[in-house]
Amino acid sequence: MVEKVICSKDAHKTAEFALPAALGPFGAGDTLLTGLLGLLTGLVPGLVNVRVTPNYAGIEQEITVLKDTVVNFGFVPATIDVVVAGGVVELSIPIRVFFQEHTHCPGARPGDIVFETDPVVEAQLIQPLIGSDDGGTVINLLLFKAILRTHITVVRQGIEKDGKFCDLDNHDKHRNGPIPINTPQNLIANSSALAGGATPAPASAASTNNNNATQ
Repeated sequence: MVEKVICSKDAHKTAEFALPAALGPFGAGDTLLTGLLGLLTGLVPGLVNVRVTPNYAGIEQEITVLKDTVVNFGFVPATIDVVVAGGVVELSIPIRVFFQEHTHCPGARPGDIVFETDPVVEAQLIQPLIGSDDGGTVINLLLFKAILRTHITVVRQGIEKDGKFCDLDNHDKHRNGPIPINTPQNLIANSSALAGGATPAPASAASTNNNNATQ
């Protein structure tokens, strides 16, 4: 019994919170800016700013294998922190910033086993709700964005004899309808060296019954 590598490649995923837009920049005394800030401080008295704080150590992700494609679906846990006068965090709301990626893996099919490394954060954008640009005030609607990289390896079990490989052909040939996508809900959080010196967890194999690869 052997395992044959079908596909091995890097995969990049983008997790982002809110819309890719911003209001402004507004100059001092701009009536629209005054109205917007008045609205915000009316909702949260003493509001100074709102920011997103990601928890990269808690990234969770799931794998689904389709024909020639590996679907990775997951999220970065984070909080929306509302900061008031004095730098006090008045409110911290937990959120999940989702990401997904479809990686082309020729030859992959449902039933294959997937190994995936721990996510590496290659780039990030973290900006407060109220910022500045060229001396003017900007109300940002894109508060957080992270580019994550992992390495995916798809393998298939089979029997090798006299240099010839014969796979076990254990995928479901008779499935009717779409394959259910594995979701990252209710999983054990990843360990990661990005938080407090934690030791990264080793990559774990996906189950052969549609391919879970949680770190």
